[in-house]
Amino acid sequence: MQQVLKALHHADYDTAFELLVRTMTLSTRNEEVREAALWLAEVYSLYGADGLEGAYRALEAAFEADPEVQHTELYRALSIELRAVEGEASPSVVLEEFRDPRARYHLAQALVYLGRLEDALALLEAPERLPAFLEWRAWALKGKAYETLGMPREAAEAYRAAARVAVGLERYWNLLDAAAMYVEDGQAEAALEALAQAQDAVGEEAPEDAATRHYLTARAELLRGNPTLALEEIQQAEALENEAAEPTHGTPLVKGQVLMALERYPEAREAYREAVRRAEGSERTYALHELAVATLEAGDLLEAEGLLREVAADEEYEYRAQATGDLAEALYRLGRYDEAGQAAREAIERGAPEIGHLVLGNIAYDVMHLEEALEHYREAARWAPEGSRDWVVAQEMVVDTLAQLGYPEPREVIERVQATLPYLAPSDEWRDTLEMYAARARALLGGNRTLN
Repeated sequence: MQQVLKALHHADYDTAFELLVRTMTLSTRNEEVREAALWLAEVYSLYGADGLEGAYRALEAAFEADPEVQHTELYRALSIELRAVEGEASPSVVLEEFRDPRARYHLAQALVYLGRLEDALALLEAPERLPAFLEWRAWALKGKAYETLGMPREAAEAYRAAARVAVGLERYWNLLDAAAMYVEDGQAEAALEALAQAQDAVGEEAPEDAATRHYLTARAELLRGNPTLALEEIQQAEALENEAAEPTHGTPLVKGQVLMALERYPEAREAYREAVRRAEGSERTYALHELAVATLEAGDLLEAEGLLREVAADEEYEYRAQATGDLAEALYRLGRYDEAGQAAREAIERGAPEIGHLVLGNIAYDVMHLEEALEHYREAARWAPEGSRDWVVAQEMVVDTLAQLGYPEPREVIERVQATLPYLAPSDEWRDTLEMYAARARALLGGNRTLN
């Protein structure tokens, strides 16, 4: 059986099938035939729906060799997995009854098919107890479960663990999956490390795989604040897609984001339009939202309004609240304060309080309702993630409004200025303004000392 396991670990499935079938055909020992048939069923199960017929035949051969096999954990787990592939929920199963590592893996796979991800993860607590060809798959299955549950950090580590066990293309693909999850988690350096290892794991890359690697590298470089490098990478991904790989919506979408970072707005909007043309469903709505924001930044307010209304009308869109807030911003810039206020309040109700309160603060500020504006700006700063664009703007406007009100809270002015300055570029015009406000606040407190 060691030859079979070695072949499976190195993805030499033809050799594995040949060895197992030969054992089933030539062996005169029912126990040996039964075990070979169970291994064969496991191998067929790796192919999902395409392996159903072969897996069922192998289980039948195991049963014919030894009817008692139907009571074993592995046979039961494989049967449950095959039914799950067909979309059939299994009868109630007590997960704790399954202690055999191979059985637990196949039962976990069945639970993933059925969408019971937490239960699947509970069965995958010790992948290292499995044969190597199942161990890396168990880690990858954990990664898939974590990814689906919206836990990118845990998913990345699971895919990375899978790559440590897998060889060849399986190692390469798991490293790409790990890099994708590191990017989703904002870990640019870890993503680039995984991508470098992926490139070293294989010789010549398939065009679609190379395109994916360049696409992920572009996203990681953008995270690192290197839009020029990111543009080079996404252009390589684009060239590979145009040459040999199937075009995806993700490549022009990231190209648009990179061009936005480079302030090349007309090119960014064209890239987003291409992403919209390629995408479908919720992915199209996301690309449309990106196009709308780029259009808003370019100052084409009426076009931005139309796009944002379309996005905000999608009740299934994950970022509908943010789109509603962006619509409020467009309406505010158009001077339609009543409509902007209504959209801002809807954004708050839908879960984007930082955007909604910013717009409401701006409206109140413009009509000189400074106390009301101050409360909205404080709320925006409270809700926005520290260092984000909305947080910085809210902090700036809190300080500015306090100054307009005559510095009723000088300590607050100093504290907010000190918190905000590290997030401003040296050339940012607000830097001098905030430092001036802080100096005035310190003077009102009776000196030039800096608060700790």
